[in-house]
Amino acid sequence: MLDFTPLEYVTKIQQLKYKTAVFPILLVIISFGLNFFFALDLVKYLTLIGLVWYIIILMIFRIKRNYPPLSDSEIIVAPIYGKISKIEGNVITITKSYFQPADLRYSGVNTTTDFDSTRVRYFEADPQLTGRLIGVVPAKTKCTCEIPIDWGINVNVGEKVVAGGTILAMI
Repeated sequence: MLDFTPLEYVTKIQQLKYKTAVFPILLVIISFGLNFFFALDLVKYLTLIGLVWYIIILMIFRIKRNYPPLSDSEIIVAPIYGKISKIEGNVITITKSYFQPADLRYSGVNTTTDFDSTRVRYFEADPQLTGRLIGVVPAKTKCTCEIPIDWGINVNVGEKVVAGGTILAMI
């Protein structure tokens, strides 16, 4: 893939968000029209459902501004927001819920990441900068990070991690 600027990434995320938000917006518009022309009292509940649906979509597609931690040695950072659910040897499993930010960040060199969701959208295939925004994960997912054996793990099971901000391992 081409190398994108941060503005182009934000534009792509906004496009994904608006494609998803079309249905709740249409639901609100249709319910206003039904209420205006037919004076149906129960249509206000349809409007409320559409507004809540739209707010949930806004929450799912939010992106936070993160800065990778400074370190003198090489580091591996968390690729997504979530909670450490399992650590087995050199494999760390992170569980992300629906309502956590959708950032997908580059975790670092020598790291293999795998997601169990089909809704992962990559914008950049070969990033070079640790902590860089490379895509979005707008759904609930589990991420497994396989790190090199000789690296020291800095997190424990149950800890909350920040995409691009929490150090998973150091050399």
